[in-house]
Amino acid sequence: PCYDTQTLRLKGRTIATPFRLVLKAAEEHQELECTAILRNLPGKRLVCSGTWNHRQSVVAKIFIDPSGAERHYQRELRGINALENAQIPTPKLLFRGTLVDGLAPLLLFQKMEGFETLSERLSTMISPDDRLATLRPAVEFIARLHNAGLKQRDIHPGNFLLSANQVMIIDGDDIEFPCHGPLSQKESMSNLALFFAQFYPGFDPLVPSLLTIYGNCRDWQLNSEIREAIQQEILRWRNWRQKKYLRKIQRSCSAFIVKKNWSQFMACDRAWYSPAVQKLLDHPDTYIDAGTILKDGNTSTEAHDSIGSQTLVIKSYNIKNTRHAKRRCLRPSRAMVSWKNAHRLRFLGIATPRPLALIEERWGGLRKQAYFIMTHLSGQTIDHVIRDAINDSQALESYLDQLAELLKQLAAAQISNGDFKATNFLVSSGQLYLVDLDGMQTHRSSSSFQRTFHKDLLRLQRNW
Repeated sequence: PCYDTQTLRLKGRTIATPFRLVLKAAEEHQELECTAILRNLPGKRLVCSGTWNHRQSVVAKIFIDPSGAERHYQRELRGINALENAQIPTPKLLFRGTLVDGLAPLLLFQKMEGFETLSERLSTMISPDDRLATLRPAVEFIARLHNAGLKQRDIHPGNFLLSANQVMIIDGDDIEFPCHGPLSQKESMSNLALFFAQFYPGFDPLVPSLLTIYGNCRDWQLNSEIREAIQQEILRWRNWRQKKYLRKIQRSCSAFIVKKNWSQFMACDRAWYSPAVQKLLDHPDTYIDAGTILKDGNTSTEAHDSIGSQTLVIKSYNIKNTRHAKRRCLRPSRAMVSWKNAHRLRFLGIATPRPLALIEERWGGLRKQAYFIMTHLSGQTIDHVIRDAINDSQALESYLDQLAELLKQLAAAQISNGDFKATNFLVSSGQLYLVDLDGMQTHRSSSSFQRTFHKDLLRLQRNW
């Protein structure tokens, strides 16, 4: 099919590939065949890869927002020009113009074959040395960017392209040039801290080495006071990102489907959603009854079932009686608490089963029965694993190291569990996961955290 601007706006997230677009050119109309959608902000912007005039592989950025398209198009062009003038590598701009109807400005960039994003490359790196070697050229590139008086407002690893020996930056829309000379130390450090805040806290031990690399590129001596200030700035940016992300999990966006009415609130991982999943979301009790019951208590029922090849756990938080209903109706459901906490842990790089969906039955603003759905992981709780490995000192040490590391991660984030027992730590394929999150709590006060976490540790010790 061949689409115009109005069709792209109306289709929203339902655009299927491949599709064709006709481009307005000075001499004759040109054609773009879009074969894959890379990013879709419905009604606003579409980024796709495809073929231009049947021969050139390109990445197209199409601006379809009726009110802001021209503004974003011009901002992208200004960013690209600033990068080119500073001789900062970025994919070559091949075409600038509009769709044939004149309503959607667009840009075509050379598709960089043999490149991958920094995110993709880091996903294969496990050891600290490999991660440091991967991040080094990116940090050197950022120093070069800052030295040219440029910064990327939303600087993250997905905006860096890497090949064997080259680094490039994309997304000119986010390029800012606040001054005519190199960025000040304060502005540079804040932007660099935002970049470091994109990574899990487990990457933080690499920061001192990366700061040395950055300082050498700028001919700066970064003393201990500056380094400490940067660590605090990383925490500030990470907390800001976490709050922003946890708001996103309760509204419809590229990552989640959210439906809300008088009688129900539903949130679902968009990547998991399908017509078969919708049947589960409409009738969760049916799937619990048909599945294998893992727990059947007064306040919660837990079962695992399958949809296609995906095995999942469905947890129902029940209302026991009228008194229980009155006590729970004005508070966030335990399912909502689990949904938020699972996403909080995964944001921080702490292993927990992937949260898939949340359902709250409601009467207006009053909560009733609720359901939390997550991936099912086969394995054993850590008490059984350790008992089986009691005569294998190497395996025993590995599991206890993982447990200690997980506890350190929770302590660094000031997170208490409320019910630390061995059965809440699941070992699956050699990896330790934290499960049963409805009692988890994040503390603002250090004294409150230490008091509660101490009780958690005492509770855990009683298991041994």
